[in-house]
Amino acid sequence: MPCWQSSRLPRSDSIAPSTRKIIDHHQNLEQTMNTPVSTLRADLSEKIVAARSYGLAQQALMQAIVDQRLPHIVNHGLDLARIAAAIFRGTSPESTRVEEDLTPQLIEGTAEFLGLYAYIKQTEKLLNEWLQSTVRKDVSPILQHVDRVLGMEGDPRFDLYVVAGREADEVARHLRDRGYSRVLEWQQICGANDSTTLDAKRTEAALDGISDLSSCRPGRVWLLWGEGAECPESARASLDEQLRKAFMNRNTVGSLGERWSRQFIANIPALARRGRNLGDLTNAFAGSGAVIVGAGPSLDEGIAWIRGQKVKPLVICSYKAVRALVQGGVTPDLIVMLDPKQGLHHLADLDLSGTAAIVSEVAVDPAALSANDIPILPYCSGTDTHNLVAALGSFEVPIIRSGGSVLHIALQIARLIGCARVTFAGVDFGFPNERLYANGAGQGDELILADDRRSYVRRAVDGNHRSGMLVGAVANDGTVIATTVELNHYRAWTEQFVRDSKRHGLNTDFFNASRMGARIEGVEFVADLATHVISTVSVDAERVIDHLSALVGAAEIEKPVAMRLREKAQKLRALSRTCRKAATVARDEKATDTKIYGRVAEQAEDCPEVSLALTRNLQIIDEQMKRSTVDAPQRLRELAAVTGEEAQRIAALYSSAAQRLRRRVSAQEK
Repeated sequence: MPCWQSSRLPRSDSIAPSTRKIIDHHQNLEQTMNTPVSTLRADLSEKIVAARSYGLAQQALMQAIVDQRLPHIVNHGLDLARIAAAIFRGTSPESTRVEEDLTPQLIEGTAEFLGLYAYIKQTEKLLNEWLQSTVRKDVSPILQHVDRVLGMEGDPRFDLYVVAGREADEVARHLRDRGYSRVLEWQQICGANDSTTLDAKRTEAALDGISDLSSCRPGRVWLLWGEGAECPESARASLDEQLRKAFMNRNTVGSLGERWSRQFIANIPALARRGRNLGDLTNAFAGSGAVIVGAGPSLDEGIAWIRGQKVKPLVICSYKAVRALVQGGVTPDLIVMLDPKQGLHHLADLDLSGTAAIVSEVAVDPAALSANDIPILPYCSGTDTHNLVAALGSFEVPIIRSGGSVLHIALQIARLIGCARVTFAGVDFGFPNERLYANGAGQGDELILADDRRSYVRRAVDGNHRSGMLVGAVANDGTVIATTVELNHYRAWTEQFVRDSKRHGLNTDFFNASRMGARIEGVEFVADLATHVISTVSVDAERVIDHLSALVGAAEIEKPVAMRLREKAQKLRALSRTCRKAATVARDEKATDTKIYGRVAEQAEDCPEVSLALTRNLQIIDEQMKRSTVDAPQRLRELAAVTGEEAQRIAALYSSAAQRLRRRVSAQEK
């Protein structure tokens, strides 16, 4: 018989007062937990199920306490109760509302939930009192202190626990033995020379070793410093910012999945007509020098210097810096694009006649990619967009990964083409003079700093709004500039790239001409621009690009591409029909299993565009399954219906792309 079903209660007069309260409360709770659940609206039913699970876990823990079970059994019960509490909180019980149109069932269900809620909150209070006041036999003082700090709030599955102090090893080992999977020791992440501060690089490395870090939410960090000790508040803020970044990376796929799918399909005609094979550029500029141009404020004093170079260097320019560069009289050879949200306005009305190529992620804004006839060197920034290219099957595009910045793509292009010297200009990794961009760059974007200069809000015309904590970075001119955890991460990635290049014996020298920008470890700062030569070898990028092989051949090759697009549209329409059928059958037959979705899953494997577009929907279901109970059949019915609608929309996009290609072929034939 499970311990929560046992009626054995101790009668000893030696029981602590907090335990006696639990005994008095125990039998009332047991009766409440055994009341049948009504058939109700899904969200209310979900809350009742979660409340019951939490109540049963509380009951089991109380039984273990009053039976004076061994410490490891009580600990196990305590952790199960914490998990059940987290699941219960995931249903947002405080948001339960009384419907205007009350049916007898809703009245009964709402009353049932409110009764459960009252009992479990009362029990929760008693359990917290027990944790705070009871001296537990055979449990060390430090471990009792940890449980008192966590109370019933800690979530063993998803919260992050940082331990410090003399007994940190004991606490970390104990938590891991109990199944707490995200435990860090302060010594792993603090400064090597200052143990009171958080080291950004060491923290990032430690967090990289935590599985599924994005499931740990900002604000869910426990700093266990030992009894009587306190953690620096700055450490908590820094850890929260790191978790916010991890969560943001996860949400990037969710928020951009639909955009990636739609924009890639819209870009197919331009890629087929103007695409060139990026791999053909390997060592094409061997021995030359390149300047990688960022959009930072320090570019203001670098444009004239670039323009005045006696030997023309290869100019590799980030997308947002193009306008500032062109208005300053410098034509970029290669324009690098990564962000799918950045629109045409960064290129609008600019004369790019001397630009050799656009190095573009396949899913950038179609308006920006189609605004000119410049050759395209396409790449994929990750497996998500690469799967779209592979599913089309009409051309091959390499994956170029980055740490999140377009400058990382530019660096890897410079390495690919064989540059012997790479100089950074306008690569600031921060906000010199509290500015976002150089004059003319990032038009319309706005940076707002808090009065205390500890936080910021960044508003972009393209919709990439961000906010967070500000930290300091030492600039090349010796000042300290404001920056963000995200920009620090980009800088750390760049530093690692430089270290790896040197370790692997690549003969590339790196220079930093951004006087007001952050120092980049391993990159020589150019204090006197007048004496620095970007390249000793003149380059003709347009001539080199003209000799590259085409991504797709001439009109006779484009015909099969158009046919392939029509085939994709047909597959998607078939998937849409299957989804509608599955949703109808599930609704009519009130299916309680997932067998009817087998055909949907089978067809969807050939349609990565749909699953990518619906990433956010899938994440929501996954989140609900992790953090609360879920009416799976109902969720799947909803997902099948949405999948069918999305498949139909994407089929229309493929058909439109096929028509544009077909019109192009017909025009060439005439």
